[in-house]
Amino acid sequence: MPKNELFSNPKSKRISYLYDRLSKTSATITELSKELGVSTKTIQRDLHEVLKDAGAVCDGRLWQIDKTKAGERLKGDEGIVLGILDELAKGAGRQFYLKAHNLIEQISSNLNHQIYANIDSEALNSEHLESFTALENAIKNKTAIKCGYRKGSFELKPLKLAFFDGFWYLLAFDIKAKDTFKKFHLKTLKNIELLDIKFEIPSSLENGLAKANSIWFQPHKQPFTVRLFIEKDAVVYFERKPMKSQSFSARYDNGSAEITVEATDEMEILPIVQWYLPLVQIVEPQWLADEFKTTIQDYLEEISN
Repeated sequence: MPKNELFSNPKSKRISYLYDRLSKTSATITELSKELGVSTKTIQRDLHEVLKDAGAVCDGRLWQIDKTKAGERLKGDEGIVLGILDELAKGAGRQFYLKAHNLIEQISSNLNHQIYANIDSEALNSEHLESFTALENAIKNKTAIKCGYRKGSFELKPLKLAFFDGFWYLLAFDIKAKDTFKKFHLKTLKNIELLDIKFEIPSSLENGLAKANSIWFQPHKQPFTVRLFIEKDAVVYFERKPMKSQSFSARYDNGSAEITVEATDEMEILPIVQWYLPLVQIVEPQWLADEFKTTIQDYLEEISN
């Protein structure tokens, strides 16, 4: 590879080149230094500080990548974490999984794990991954974008890429709608282009995301407190997978309990209550309990006719 092609590239590209190069054939530090156009001390740091944990080994003066050594250097729990990530990636589609699997395999060759995960996640193909990359760069550089969405055209200030309930979303301010906060299904976005507009991401959005229970959250709305009564047979599920900002406010001798949780939109709560019917009831606020009761009554009347 010509010197001038890599000379100005960042460290990550140099590390990637070294890994690929040494995975194929061995080389000395001097040879690698000449290929990359950097000092021998730089190569030594890359090998000892970064690539040694990825399987870089030295035999005399020759360095090479031994993928079996990478797995041996991992702690037991680190190997398990990588196995879980590898399994979770399968739920995002074949093309996403192949990229993720190859990346994880560079860290550990011991992916013959006994882990299975069935994640309800939409699949991402190469086109979606390109959109993902474009949006991530726009967010990182705080640059506005123009894109197509369904039958419309939008100019957006992209804020975050968010994963809720198996789907990827772009959280953004709609420039044409006076910076109204909106959510866009990532796979539905088309023809993403950068605009010559810079912006700042408000810290309040970070705080709102940290407390969001679902994609229905509204970061600029004042949160309200919801109190739920949970029958004993359902308590364990709220213990295993608590909602954001959830806390147990009461526990009863018969095994039932009450929890409180913060929400900014009723749809952060209602689907949960519907899922666990009749084991969960809304205690407060009363307006939300009444709204849910009316929804159930209307549904029962509809199916009885």
